[in-house]
Amino acid sequence: MDHTAVKQHIYDITETEKFYRDYYLAGKDKDSLRAFLDGLDMKLVLDRHLLITEKPETIPEVFEDSFFFDLSNNDSIVVQKHERYSPAIEHSHTFFELSYVYDGKCSQTISGRAIEMRTGDFCVIPPGIKHSISVFDDTIVINIMLRRDTLHSMFYSFLNTPNILSSFFLNNIYAKKANDYIMFHTGSDDGIATSFIWMLTESLNRQEYHYQAITNTLLLDFYLIIRNYSESVQMPLFDSRIDVQRYALIQYIQENYKEVTLSDLSEKFHYSNEYTSRLIKELTGMTYTEILRTVRIERSQDLLANSTMSVATIAEAVGYDTTEHYIRQFKKHTKMTPSAYRKESASSRNR
Repeated sequence: MDHTAVKQHIYDITETEKFYRDYYLAGKDKDSLRAFLDGLDMKLVLDRHLLITEKPETIPEVFEDSFFFDLSNNDSIVVQKHERYSPAIEHSHTFFELSYVYDGKCSQTISGRAIEMRTGDFCVIPPGIKHSISVFDDTIVINIMLRRDTLHSMFYSFLNTPNILSSFFLNNIYAKKANDYIMFHTGSDDGIATSFIWMLTESLNRQEYHYQAITNTLLLDFYLIIRNYSESVQMPLFDSRIDVQRYALIQYIQENYKEVTLSDLSEKFHYSNEYTSRLIKELTGMTYTEILRTVRIERSQDLLANSTMSVATIAEAVGYDTTEHYIRQFKKHTKMTPSAYRKESASSRNR
C-alpha cells in the first residue's frame, strides 16, 4: 500500500475500532454494557491487548516498552493510527509519545489538565506522565512512540542543537522532573500532514530501510516545526527559577561534554563546585560524573552506529584519554562492548 492509498483509507474503521465502537455504544446503557462484557472472549481480549475499563487485568499499571516495541529487534520507533473509540484510560508509559491530529479535534487530559487539540496540533508527552486521550468520532490522530533509552542515539544531532524541543527532550531524559508536555500548532501545513502519512505508510509496509525512512522523516519534521512554529509552542510554564537552571545546566553539559569539568560548569553558572554537584544530583538523580558519562557514551553510540570511525578514534572524540577507559565505561553503561554494540546496530538496520 502506497501513501496515496493510506491517505484514502485512513478513515476506514479497523476491526479493533469496530470492537471499541461496539464497547463505546454498549456503555451508553447499563444492560447493554453488561451483555457486552458477559460476551467477551477474554483470551482474545488479552492476546490483542484490548483495553476494557471494567476488566482491570487488561490495563497495565504502566505501559512498558514491551507493550508496543519488539525488543528482540531493538525497535525504537512505532507509528500507528490512534484507535478511535478506545476508552480514555488515564495511563503513563516508559517511552515518549507523540500525537499528531491529522484531521478533526480531540481532547487530552495531562496531569489532570484538560488540553484541546485540533487539526495540525503536535503534542509530545514524556515518560511517567499520567494522561488520557478521547477520540469518539471520525477524528484521525497519528501516534508515534519513541523509546527513551535510544532517543539520544537516534536524534543526537538534533538534541545537540539548542531549541525548545531539544531542551524538552533532554530534561525528560536526564531530569527527575520536567515539563509534562509540549505542543505546537501547525494548523493546515500540508507538508507536515503528508509526512505523517508517509511515516504511517512506512510503518505499515515495513519494507527495507523503513526504520531509517521514518526516523529521518520525523527528524525533518522536528526541524521544520521548530523553524516555523516555535511561536505557537504551548507547555506548562517553569515552576520556578530552578527549572530555568535545569534547562541551562543540562544543555551546557550536552554541548560541551568532551572537555567540560565540574569547575568549568560551576564557573559558568557562578556556583561553588559543591552547590553545582548538589543541584545536579537533585535535578537529575545522577552525580556530575554519571551524567557526563551518560552523555559521552550516548554520543559514542551514535558514532558507532552511524560512522566508520575506529573505537579508538571515537573514544578520543567523546573525551576519553584512553581507549581502555572508554571501553570500560561503555560496558558499565550498556552491558556490552563498543564493538558488540556496533555489530548489533548494523544487524538491526539490515533486518
